[in-house]
Amino acid sequence: MAQQIIGIKYIRKTCECCPSQWEVKLIDGRMLYIRYRGGILSIRISLKETDNIMDAVSGKEIIGEKLGAEFDGYLDDNTMKRYLKTALERIAV
Repeated sequence: MAQQIIGIKYIRKTCECCPSQWEVKLIDGRMLYIRYRGGILSIRISLKETDNIMDAVSGKEIIGEKLGAEFDGYLDDNTMKRYLKTALERIAV
């Protein structure tokens, strides 16, 4: 059975750097919180449908990777999108 990537309703960049962060609303109602600070990228997902990003902040971590130096807090949109694609593949049904 082929995996289907979960659809995105919207992506909102909420901070440019220190940290770089985004909120992502999925079509299924869950939210993703993407944050890059201190050289570490974290992508977390809410465990249920929500409009409150804090549910994703305290949700399950899908990706947690050291990408840069200790004081690095800027992640460009293209790099974020590559990791977002990986995250969506990991949570696919």
